[in-house]
Amino acid sequence: MSKLKIKEIVNYLESTGYKFIFKGDENNLISGFSTLFNYQEGTITFVSSLNSFNDHAALFKDRKIQLIIIDPDEEIHESFTNVIRIEKPKKVFFSILDHFFTETSNEDMFMIVNNHPADSKRSFISDNALIGKNVRIGSGCVIEEGVYIGDNTNIHHNVVIRSKTKIGKNCTILSGTIIGESGFNPLKENDNSRNLIKHYGGVTIKDNVHIGDNCNISKGSIEDTIIKSGVKINKQVILAHNVRVGEHTVFTAPTFVGGSVQIGEKCHIAATVIRNQCKIGENATLGLGSVVVKDVEAGETVIGNPARPMVR
Repeated sequence: MSKLKIKEIVNYLESTGYKFIFKGDENNLISGFSTLFNYQEGTITFVSSLNSFNDHAALFKDRKIQLIIIDPDEEIHESFTNVIRIEKPKKVFFSILDHFFTETSNEDMFMIVNNHPADSKRSFISDNALIGKNVRIGSGCVIEEGVYIGDNTNIHHNVVIRSKTKIGKNCTILSGTIIGESGFNPLKENDNSRNLIKHYGGVTIKDNVHIGDNCNISKGSIEDTIIKSGVKINKQVILAHNVRVGEHTVFTAPTFVGGSVQIGEKCHIAATVIRNQCKIGENATLGLGSVVVKDVEAGETVIGNPARPMVR
């Protein structure tokens, strides 16, 4: 894109209601964006609230940063030419990128589906699936009968959505994900042989959910597996049958959640294994690589194998 005046960024932040302090010359130009660790001359960058610029100041001994977004508590360094001081600088930085630097996506990557007919050469979409407005579906997808997909949802390539799956509005499902296959529930017979029981439930996914690539979400055995609004799931996450996930919970890769696990809202699940039947309270944090074999209380942070409360 052509160069951007800092004034345009300031005007954008004002229009969105952000509270900030700008120091510098609004007529200076921005030529793009870059990270602090690989800073490119003339660009905009940021310092996360989790870090301090002083840890990296040596990189800028003889260099200037054209525009930097920092936390209000961050000191202003002599290498800053223009500064925006604002809470949650990382979030604001990416908001600016979304507004000014996002290129128009290639429409050829997706079908635009508005209640059929669909191009069967690219994806199979059942005539008995209900597809909302402005739904975008990639190549190689399978969407079976009885599936419902809400408005403005994006389904990327090679996604399989089995029957009895309901997906809300404004969701994103990345490539290679499978939703609604039967779970694994072998019952032991008198002779100690095993038979898999049939699953009769489905999957319900509420609004504004993000599901990364190569995830697997099993349908419920009787009632639905449920993912509530605002949940964000990274790649390579497995949710077994009957799992229930509260609003705005985050999963990082790779994570395995066993059958009938209940997870509260606003939890952070970091590359974790959770045994079946466990209950995870709201606002709980499961630390990186934890193996959870018993219930976790609301607001608790657990780490290790087996996972135990973190001593602060």
